[in-house]
Amino acid sequence: MKKKFFLAAFTLGAVSLANTLLSAPARAVSVDVPLQVEVPEVIYIQTYKSLTFQPTSAEFLGSAAPVNDTPGFFSSDGTITQLPAPNGTLTPTTGDITTGDILIYRIWGTSTGATGQIQHSVEFNGGTTGTLYLGGDTASSSNVGVTISALGGTATAPGLDVTNATPIEGSVAFTFNFANASSAGTYSNPNEYLTITATGI
Repeated sequence: MKKKFFLAAFTLGAVSLANTLLSAPARAVSVDVPLQVEVPEVIYIQTYKSLTFQPTSAEFLGSAAPVNDTPGFFSSDGTITQLPAPNGTLTPTTGDITTGDILIYRIWGTSTGATGQIQHSVEFNGGTTGTLYLGGDTASSSNVGVTISALGGTATAPGLDVTNATPIEGSVAFTFNFANASSAGTYSNPNEYLTITATGI
Protein backbone atom coordinates (compact mmCIF):
# COMPACT_ATOMS: atom_id res chain seq x y z
CA MET A 1 0.00 0.00 0.00
CA LYS A 2 2.87 2.32 0.80
CA LYS A 3 4.57 1.54 -2.53
CA LYS A 4 1.40 2.25 -4.46
CA PHE A 5 0.98 5.56 -2.69
CA PHE A 6 4.59 6.54 -3.44
CA LEU A 7 4.22 5.61 -7.14
CA ALA A 8 1.01 7.59 -7.39
CA ALA A 9 2.65 10.60 -5.77
CA PHE A 10 5.67 10.37 -8.15
CA THR A 11 3.43 10.10 -11.19
CA LEU A 12 1.35 13.05 -10.10
CA GLY A 13 4.51 15.10 -9.48
CA ALA A 14 5.91 14.30 -12.96
CA VAL A 15 2.68 15.32 -14.65
CA SER A 16 2.57 18.53 -12.62
CA LEU A 17 6.20 19.37 -13.64
CA ALA A 18 5.46 18.71 -17.32
CA ASN A 19 2.40 20.96 -17.19
CA THR A 20 4.48 23.68 -15.56
CA LEU A 21 7.17 23.48 -18.33
CA LEU A 22 4.61 23.51 -21.13
CA SER A 23 2.63 26.38 -19.71
CA ALA A 24 5.64 28.62 -18.87
CA PRO A 25 5.76 31.83 -20.97
CA ALA A 26 8.28 31.72 -23.89
CA ARG A 27 11.38 33.95 -23.64
CA ALA A 28 12.81 35.47 -26.92
CA VAL A 29 16.52 34.92 -27.59
CA SER A 30 18.38 36.98 -30.23
CA VAL A 31 21.86 36.64 -31.68
CA ASP A 32 23.61 39.29 -33.81
CA VAL A 33 25.48 37.80 -36.78
CA PRO A 34 27.84 40.17 -38.62
CA LEU A 35 27.35 40.26 -42.41
CA GLN A 36 30.21 41.13 -44.76
CA VAL A 37 30.75 41.38 -48.50
CA GLU A 38 34.13 41.06 -50.16
CA VAL A 39 34.34 43.10 -53.35
CA PRO A 40 37.13 41.72 -55.57
CA GLU A 41 39.50 43.88 -57.54
CA VAL A 42 38.05 43.98 -61.03
CA ILE A 43 39.49 46.14 -63.81
CA TYR A 44 37.80 46.42 -67.22
CA ILE A 45 39.58 48.03 -70.18
CA GLN A 46 37.60 49.09 -73.23
CA THR A 47 39.74 49.55 -76.33
CA TYR A 48 39.89 48.73 -80.04
CA LYS A 49 40.41 45.42 -81.80
CA SER A 50 43.09 47.09 -83.93
CA LEU A 51 44.27 50.59 -84.88
CA THR A 52 45.12 51.80 -88.40
CA PHE A 53 46.53 55.26 -89.12
CA GLN A 54 45.35 56.76 -92.41
CA PRO A 55 47.30 59.92 -93.30
CA THR A 56 45.77 62.15 -95.93
CA SER A 57 47.47 62.61 -99.28
CA ALA A 58 48.26 66.20 -98.33
CA GLU A 59 49.95 65.08 -95.10
CA PHE A 60 51.96 62.43 -96.88
CA LEU A 61 52.98 64.67 -99.78
CA GLY A 62 53.89 67.66 -97.66
CA SER A 63 53.56 71.34 -98.46
CA ALA A 64 56.81 71.76 -100.40
CA ALA A 65 56.01 69.37 -103.25
CA PRO A 66 57.07 69.43 -106.92
CA VAL A 67 54.78 71.64 -108.99
CA ASN A 68 53.55 71.28 -112.56
CA ASP A 69 54.43 74.74 -113.86
CA THR A 70 57.06 73.95 -116.54
CA PRO A 71 55.98 73.80 -120.19
CA GLY A 72 57.54 70.89 -122.03
CA PHE A 73 58.65 70.85 -125.65
CA PHE A 74 59.71 67.60 -127.24
CA SER A 75 60.77 66.38 -130.67
CA SER A 76 60.69 63.12 -132.61
CA ASP A 77 64.24 62.26 -131.60
CA GLY A 78 63.13 61.94 -127.96
CA THR A 79 64.47 65.21 -126.62
CA ILE A 80 62.29 67.22 -124.24
CA THR A 81 62.61 70.27 -122.07
CA GLN A 82 64.23 69.23 -118.81
CA LEU A 83 62.14 69.33 -115.67
CA PRO A 84 63.55 71.52 -112.91
CA ALA A 85 64.98 69.93 -109.80
CA PRO A 86 62.20 69.48 -107.23
CA ASN A 87 62.41 71.44 -104.02
CA GLY A 88 61.26 70.40 -100.57
CA THR A 89 60.53 66.85 -99.50
CA LEU A 90 57.80 64.42 -100.41
CA THR A 91 56.94 63.96 -96.76
CA PRO A 92 57.06 66.69 -94.10
CA THR A 93 59.93 66.92 -91.62
CA THR A 94 62.07 64.22 -93.23
CA GLY A 95 59.26 61.71 -93.33
CA ASP A 96 57.63 62.23 -89.93
CA ILE A 97 53.90 62.69 -89.40
CA THR A 98 52.83 63.30 -85.80
CA THR A 99 49.27 62.96 -84.56
CA GLY A 100 47.49 64.72 -81.76
CA ASP A 101 46.46 62.88 -78.59
CA ILE A 102 44.31 59.94 -79.67
CA LEU A 103 41.85 58.50 -77.11
CA ILE A 104 42.37 54.73 -77.36
CA TYR A 105 41.04 53.25 -74.10
CA ARG A 106 38.67 53.65 -71.17
CA ILE A 107 38.92 51.96 -67.77
CA TRP A 108 36.29 51.03 -65.19
CA GLY A 109 37.08 49.04 -62.07
CA THR A 110 37.63 48.62 -58.36
CA SER A 111 40.92 48.76 -56.49
CA THR A 112 42.08 46.88 -53.41
CA GLY A 113 45.10 49.14 -53.14
CA ALA A 114 45.72 51.39 -50.17
CA THR A 115 44.85 54.53 -52.13
CA GLY A 116 41.81 53.14 -53.95
CA GLN A 117 43.27 54.23 -57.27
CA ILE A 118 44.10 52.67 -60.63
CA GLN A 119 47.42 53.32 -62.35
CA HIS A 120 47.43 53.00 -66.14
CA SER A 121 50.07 53.12 -68.86
CA VAL A 122 50.71 52.23 -72.52
CA GLU A 123 53.76 50.75 -74.20
CA PHE A 124 54.55 49.84 -77.78
CA ASN A 125 56.88 46.92 -78.34
CA GLY A 126 57.75 47.00 -74.63
CA GLY A 127 58.77 50.66 -74.77
CA THR A 128 58.02 53.71 -76.91
CA THR A 129 59.37 52.75 -80.35
CA GLY A 130 58.89 50.05 -82.94
CA THR A 131 58.76 49.28 -86.65
CA LEU A 132 55.92 48.30 -88.97
CA TYR A 133 56.64 46.40 -92.19
CA LEU A 134 54.92 46.21 -95.55
CA GLY A 135 52.39 43.39 -95.43
CA GLY A 136 53.63 42.41 -91.95
CA ASP A 137 56.79 40.89 -93.50
CA THR A 138 59.58 41.68 -91.03
CA ALA A 139 62.15 40.92 -93.74
CA SER A 140 60.84 43.72 -95.96
CA SER A 141 63.05 46.76 -96.52
CA SER A 142 59.95 48.92 -96.82
CA ASN A 143 58.97 49.96 -93.30
CA VAL A 144 57.48 52.68 -91.13
CA GLY A 145 59.00 53.69 -87.80
CA VAL A 146 56.67 54.30 -84.86
CA THR A 147 57.22 56.37 -81.71
CA ILE A 148 54.53 56.87 -79.08
CA SER A 149 53.98 59.40 -76.34
CA ALA A 150 51.47 57.92 -73.90
CA LEU A 151 49.46 60.01 -71.45
CA GLY A 152 49.12 57.41 -68.70
CA GLY A 153 48.63 58.29 -65.07
CA THR A 154 46.81 57.54 -61.82
CA ALA A 155 43.17 58.19 -60.98
CA THR A 156 40.54 57.18 -58.44
CA ALA A 157 38.91 53.85 -59.31
CA PRO A 158 35.53 54.71 -60.89
CA GLY A 159 33.73 51.48 -60.01
CA LEU A 160 31.94 49.18 -62.44
CA ASP A 161 28.81 51.16 -63.31
CA VAL A 162 29.61 51.67 -67.00
CA THR A 163 26.33 53.56 -67.51
CA ASN A 164 26.77 56.28 -64.89
CA ALA A 165 30.39 56.24 -63.67
CA THR A 166 32.91 58.42 -65.50
CA PRO A 167 35.71 56.13 -66.71
CA ILE A 168 39.44 56.73 -66.63
CA GLU A 169 40.55 57.62 -70.16
CA GLY A 170 43.93 57.12 -71.81
CA SER A 171 45.38 58.80 -74.90
CA VAL A 172 48.43 58.25 -77.08
CA ALA A 173 50.20 60.58 -79.53
CA PHE A 174 51.91 58.81 -82.43
CA THR A 175 54.82 59.79 -84.66
CA PHE A 176 55.18 57.78 -87.87
CA ASN A 177 58.34 57.97 -89.97
CA PHE A 178 57.73 57.23 -93.66
CA ALA A 179 61.31 57.74 -94.86
CA ASN A 180 61.63 54.01 -95.71
CA ALA A 181 58.05 53.47 -96.88
CA SER A 182 58.80 52.99 -100.57
CA SER A 183 55.67 50.96 -101.38
CA ALA A 184 51.98 51.66 -100.94
CA GLY A 185 50.08 49.18 -98.80
CA THR A 186 49.33 48.23 -95.20
CA TYR A 187 52.23 48.14 -92.77
CA SER A 188 52.13 46.04 -89.59
CA ASN A 189 54.26 43.87 -87.33
CA PRO A 190 53.02 40.52 -86.00
CA ASN A 191 55.43 40.74 -83.07
CA GLU A 192 54.82 44.28 -81.81
CA TYR A 193 51.73 45.57 -80.03
CA LEU A 194 50.34 48.45 -78.06
CA THR A 195 50.09 47.10 -74.51
CA ILE A 196 47.69 48.82 -72.10
CA THR A 197 48.27 48.07 -68.41
CA ALA A 198 46.00 49.00 -65.49
CA THR A 199 46.84 48.19 -61.85
CA GLY A 200 45.04 48.88 -58.58
CA ILE A 201 47.23 50.81 -56.13
